[in-house]
Amino acid sequence: MGDAAKEGALSLVSFGGADTFTLRGTLPANFKIKAQAYYGSEDGACSARGDANSYESSQDKTPHNYKFKIPVSYHKGLCTLKLARVALYTTGRYGEKDWQQTYDNGGLKVVDKLPAKAPGFNVQGELVKEAQCTWWFQMTKAKSRQGEISKLLDCKGDGAYVVTESLPGKILTININENPEEEPYRDSYWVKTENGWKPCTGRWGTDYEELCTSPPKFRTFRMNDQECSVYPNCKE
Repeated sequence: MGDAAKEGALSLVSFGGADTFTLRGTLPANFKIKAQAYYGSEDGACSARGDANSYESSQDKTPHNYKFKIPVSYHKGLCTLKLARVALYTTGRYGEKDWQQTYDNGGLKVVDKLPAKAPGFNVQGELVKEAQCTWWFQMTKAKSRQGEISKLLDCKGDGAYVVTESLPGKILTININENPEEEPYRDSYWVKTENGWKPCTGRWGTDYEELCTSPPKFRTFRMNDQECSVYPNCKE
């Protein structure tokens, strides 16, 4: 969904105008981000009333930007709904097959007062955060793809504390960066060599990587329809 479509969808829930803030940032190639804003009310009969609005970027094959304008509060019927939290879902794709993508969770925590050492907005009303996402590789547990490499995504810094009363008009930038150094999902199950990472075997006799023995024994795996002995280069 493009920015114009997102802003059009926003106007449908604004009900004559709303205090908003901007969430924006940069994304690596093959990444996208989704923001899910949750709302609640403390107004008597409206206390059980809640709402949620979603905003999602594109997933371009080149580095790209995202920008969402999110209401801090708005009226729906006779109820005043206020922002309670914003869940963030950062999705990365590492191959062309349907299953070769995954996501990690972040989010904005709405508070009455910033915790100690939590950064706030500057005098220009802006706050910039740099998040880093690291790929964790492993041999998949899916029987239909036995022996293949699959990945998990671990993102750090993809969130912030925000104070409700001072949020309208602010600009929060969360840039998503991709760590060029991938890591094994399990410690001591792979050995790093000068040619790359090698999966261990010989301890339990499973079809997956195993806790390394001493000296280590290695096994092969499959990646991009090839039999490989080292990750990420496949061949030594």
